[in-house]
Amino acid sequence: MKNLFQNRWVRALAWTAVSIVTLYALIYAWMNWTGARMLRDAMARLKAEGETTDFRALTNEPIPDADNFCAIPALKDLPLVVDGDSEKGEPAVRRRRLNALKFPSGDKIPAKPRTGRPSAIGAREDFVAWRDWLMKAGVGKDVAKSDNPARDVLNVLSPNEPLFAELAAGLDRPNSEWTPAWRTRELPENLFAVTMPHLTASMALNQPLPLRAKAAARLGDAAKAHQSLRIMARLSEANVNDPFLIGLLVAATSSGVMTDALWEVCDAQVGSAADFAVLESLLASTDFKLATLRALRSEMAAGLNTMRYVKAKRDASVFLVVNELGEQPSGAGAATLARMLPAGFWDGSSAQLIEREFDTMIKPMRDQGWMAAIDSVAKRDAETEKERKQIYLHPYSIVASLMVPALSSVIQRAAYTQCLVDQATIACALERHRLEKGGYPDSLDGLKLANGKALPLDALSGKPMGYRKTDNGKYALWCVGFDGKDDGGKRVLDEKKPEATKFADKNYKGDWVWDFPAQK
Repeated sequence: MKNLFQNRWVRALAWTAVSIVTLYALIYAWMNWTGARMLRDAMARLKAEGETTDFRALTNEPIPDADNFCAIPALKDLPLVVDGDSEKGEPAVRRRRLNALKFPSGDKIPAKPRTGRPSAIGAREDFVAWRDWLMKAGVGKDVAKSDNPARDVLNVLSPNEPLFAELAAGLDRPNSEWTPAWRTRELPENLFAVTMPHLTASMALNQPLPLRAKAAARLGDAAKAHQSLRIMARLSEANVNDPFLIGLLVAATSSGVMTDALWEVCDAQVGSAADFAVLESLLASTDFKLATLRALRSEMAAGLNTMRYVKAKRDASVFLVVNELGEQPSGAGAATLARMLPAGFWDGSSAQLIEREFDTMIKPMRDQGWMAAIDSVAKRDAETEKERKQIYLHPYSIVASLMVPALSSVIQRAAYTQCLVDQATIACALERHRLEKGGYPDSLDGLKLANGKALPLDALSGKPMGYRKTDNGKYALWCVGFDGKDDGGKRVLDEKKPEATKFADKNYKGDWVWDFPAQK
């Protein structure tokens, strides 16, 4: 053995091994110390800012069933998964009933008419195209064509009337939140393992309900049109009250299709002053800034929860590190790597997660508003790109960059939707004025909501929305858009495909307009 150790290569190998182990031990100890310090400082900063990482504290108090629209039999406990099986139990039966409302899709189904939001480009729905598509897709195969395509569309949708009647029966309940309440709901140890099948089921209603509202408006059926709008508004309210980002995105979608349908109702001037006052009240209470802040805080709380879970379990199934090729390590390799990483790695990663969520998004939005948050996220995204090129210098940012989604587009979408909802709110007030005074006002000065409160301002500029009466006896209403420039109510549409214009994109140049141009 003595002779063996005297061999130069053996000694070199031994010293190399000792050096590697020593270096690993030093790095291990250093990461544990720095990671713990980083997390301690980050948590202290959150506390000083009056923030919390207690997920349940971020959720709303439970609402009595008698006061909750989502506690009606058709919607009650829609999020629940029984025994880990999303196809078991009464909640699954209710979800399947809603999911059955989805329009057909697939390779053999022709593309649906017009993708985009007709109201955003000032265009009415094409009911001839919709009727023909529904019949080709097999939805209305037993409905005969008539000379009134809007009537035909309603006839195609008529088998859903019993469900719509059930939903309408709960409209007078003052609140709308999914049951059971998040504050009382049983939660998994790892919060990112929460399942939300109710969101998919609720989105199924985004297809027939707006089409029903638009077709009814075209036919002058105020009761059916406004009933549809109110159901959509209550579903949007429930989704706005869901705490996670996915709930926020679904809320933005559901609010978008609802305001789109309301545009058609305003264009047709269908409904009484009382009808529009009800919708105005529902819309005016929708606060996407509050919902976005709640979603970001909940995501931060869930992210920290997952960091703690990974740190404690070192479980390959929740291991989040991804290599440069975007491939996850094998199960055994991931578990080994997870166990080798020091606890301080997860602490430091948690601190970075707080920096990404709170410092970059929550604080700017909370203290300064939409544009400050959008600009802050854009700056952070640019810094992240630089970090990825030198990831070895930023080890704690690896997990945060993977767990935090591309939130710039999420915040932009929420800001855009808030402007849509605010425009729809003012549109309801304008319809009330028309019905009560005999026409639209010359300006928004003096116009108030039905409850006496002031009209919502442009969410991005903080100033009153642009408004003018138009030559066709109607009006134009607009917000400034992300460029912050008032273009006098000018749209900038995609030249090749106007309906595909990306209004919620940061690069969109022009105003967000609600008007009623002459139809071809």
